[in-house]
Amino acid sequence: MFPIFYSGLVQLTKDPFKNLEAFILHGARHVEIFMDGPWWGKNTASLELLAKKFKTYPLTYSLHGPMFDLNLASFHAEIRQASFEKMKEAIDFATLLDAKHLIVSPGHLAVSTFDRTKAAKLFLQQLDLLQAYAQQKKVLLLVENSGHNGKELFNEEEFIQLKDWLQQRFDQTIGLVLDTGHAHLNNWDIPKVIGAVQPLLFAIHLNDNKGSIDNHLAIGEGTIEWVPVLKALHKLPHLPNLVLEYNTVMSYEKLEEGKAMLMEEF
Repeated sequence: MFPIFYSGLVQLTKDPFKNLEAFILHGARHVEIFMDGPWWGKNTASLELLAKKFKTYPLTYSLHGPMFDLNLASFHAEIRQASFEKMKEAIDFATLLDAKHLIVSPGHLAVSTFDRTKAAKLFLQQLDLLQAYAQQKKVLLLVENSGHNGKELFNEEEFIQLKDWLQQRFDQTIGLVLDTGHAHLNNWDIPKVIGAVQPLLFAIHLNDNKGSIDNHLAIGEGTIEWVPVLKALHKLPHLPNLVLEYNTVMSYEKLEEGKAMLMEEF
């Protein structure tokens, strides 16, 4: 049975343990903890105790590193350093949880007129350091495509080329996660990208939108053409981890419906 993860982005402002209880009631066996939001800002004094509590639930985990208020591609060294330290903390937590993977947001351009190439290089410098630390901790990092309206660091072709750069530099100790909603906002050919990056495509964030707002709708509620996307996934030698990453006010029933659809599809 392939794993289908429920993302903790759903009901993000809630206590994550209440979220876990609701997830289990609605069919979850795998959860991607979203290590961000108001609760996390106040409750990370002891990662060891947190991990022990999470591991009392009958779930396996992946982890989404913190991203709000952070930016690994910032032109300010202090912000890059603070973002780096929070990601190191996430790597430590991923180790304690035996997480299947850890999502890394590459950051963004604060203003679309800034130098995108330079910002991407700043992120890759940080990624070099993070990967060295993650290898010591035996954590699989997955770099996400993120940003739109000119604030994204990588366009479609650059994201595909990133796969080659990662392969040459790190072999298969690091990978990619494709967010379908972010790709759609940037008019990417999602089936093409799935096929092009597949050796390093270890997870896919499944969500929809109508092409203008990153509102993480349920599958089928936006304008993504899902039949070609699902066909592209069927062609892969191995399915990536499938993560239903719906928005912060989505009902739990929508996750259950999404899981049922994926189980029927695959």
